[in-house]
Amino acid sequence: MTNYSPDEAVPSAASNKAPLWKRLLPIILGLVIVVVLFGWVLPQFIDYDAVFRAIGNIEWWQWLILIVIAVIKFLPEGWLYMAAQPGLSMGQGTQLFLVAETLGNVPPGGLDLVSRYQMARSWGYPPSSSTSATIASWVFTSLSKLVLPIVAVAFLAIRRVREDDLDLLALVAFALVIGGAIVLYAVLRSPNLAARVGDFLGGAVRRVSGIFRKEVETDFRALILEFRVQSADVLRTRTHIGFAAGTTARVLAFLVLLLAVRFVGIGSDQMDWTIAFAAFSAVTAITVIPIFNAPGISEAILIAAFNAAAGGGAADQVAAAVFVFRILTWLLPIPFGGIAFTRWRDKVRAAGRTELLDAFDEPDSAAESA
Repeated sequence: MTNYSPDEAVPSAASNKAPLWKRLLPIILGLVIVVVLFGWVLPQFIDYDAVFRAIGNIEWWQWLILIVIAVIKFLPEGWLYMAAQPGLSMGQGTQLFLVAETLGNVPPGGLDLVSRYQMARSWGYPPSSSTSATIASWVFTSLSKLVLPIVAVAFLAIRRVREDDLDLLALVAFALVIGGAIVLYAVLRSPNLAARVGDFLGGAVRRVSGIFRKEVETDFRALILEFRVQSADVLRTRTHIGFAAGTTARVLAFLVLLLAVRFVGIGSDQMDWTIAFAAFSAVTAITVIPIFNAPGISEAILIAAFNAAAGGGAADQVAAAVFVFRILTWLLPIPFGGIAFTRWRDKVRAAGRTELLDAFDEPDSAAESA
């Protein structure tokens, strides 16, 4: 494994430490959004008693099928991490996914990056390798999400079904994929092209921020050049692997949601699978924008999209299916991630490398020792 200098920067929970109120503000705002959506907005359209009855009617063997598929989904997620950080085993990649997912979702959150860096360090990877892996995994995941509407339109065309709204979204997604591929190619091809992309991006951001009278001091040229140095090899040689892994994970997530829809009583005569996939792909694509991937918001959008796909008269059943889907894709990884983190922490302590845990327990000293 690559050797690295101990002077390389390692993120910690104290990196860029903000005042307590700033760290608590995102959590409070997230809770407010969830309370407003689930306590006021959704009850205007769904009956929670009917929702919980629909969930209660799911048979044990149906739950078993859903859980098995949700657990299988861990594997392509780990595969994506393997593609982003060459040299990882499937076990290590899956462990990274589960721990990062858990520490990123469980309050106070924000420890997902810390866990990725520290776990990778324990396996001999330098912090710079984890930085490039973080960038690459984001690119792989975003590409797999944006391609879904294009695939959905192809399925609908084969079935001779027209969805004008999805056609427009697929066109936008296609433009983003092609545009992103061109920009990525330019950045990876030469430093001069990368510098031009950085200058263009910096100018665009400054023009937009000027409308809101905000001053942006980021040197985008330096940022893009650093991105090129850190991530070029991985993106040039492993994008196809990461894209395949990300797409497989999204397809398995759709399968969980589709089966949940069927198990709560919505048959194919009410919602064809191609229409369901179209709705899922549309929602998945827009979650590339972080605000739409926030807790509560993505669930509300899924319920609205799938209710429309079912003809508008199955809001309670759709909500039940979405709740089951979230339990299996958001909540289920948490206990697995907790177990994976505990086992890794115990191995680190047994090996006498407790400095790797400082970023979790004593972030200030960890930042100094790194």
